[in-house]
Amino acid sequence: MLTGKQRSYLKGLAHSLKPITQLGKEGISDSFLDQISILLDRHELIKINVLDNSTESAENAARQICEALDAEFVQAIGNKLSIYRQSRIDPTLEIPGADNTRVKINLQRKNQDKHTKVEPLTKKGGKKSKPLKGKRSTIKAKKEEAEAKEKALEKAKIKANFKYFSKPGQNTSSYDRNNRSLKTTKRG
Repeated sequence: MLTGKQRSYLKGLAHSLKPITQLGKEGISDSFLDQISILLDRHELIKINVLDNSTESAENAARQICEALDAEFVQAIGNKLSIYRQSRIDPTLEIPGADNTRVKINLQRKNQDKHTKVEPLTKKGGKKSKPLKGKRSTIKAKKEEAEAKEKALEKAKIKANFKYFSKPGQNTSSYDRNNRSLKTTKRG
């Protein structure tokens, strides 16, 4: 049974909710109650829209649903009603002044599950190797650096041996590796 403070707290939470399901002309059936039970286990606090063609009023429907599902009636405004039941699977709503031990245990279990990661196993049961996650290994980095230096040296050798050709009678220049100087000759 909810107290006045707990009910007003739940009304504040239910205010921003949109109706999840609607009650139509068929009324409250077993399939409708099963659907509401599943929704209460997932959300704990739900809002239901009672359509105009329904034979039930919002308050009357809320009482019937609460009796059948062992839930708590929060409020009924116009054609919309709000119902609360603590989830049996995953309780998350902490209500002030209520016994929230199941909620706290559930939160601790979730936090524990986050911290204890399960190692992926191979088909034979061994541990899978972990990917580098964007970090390069030092050996791979050294190899790439050495390859880049070799390519730079090859480009420098090609440029050193390359002679510019010109028309006869013009000066040409070439690099003399032995003297380490630029040699100018007249072609022709």
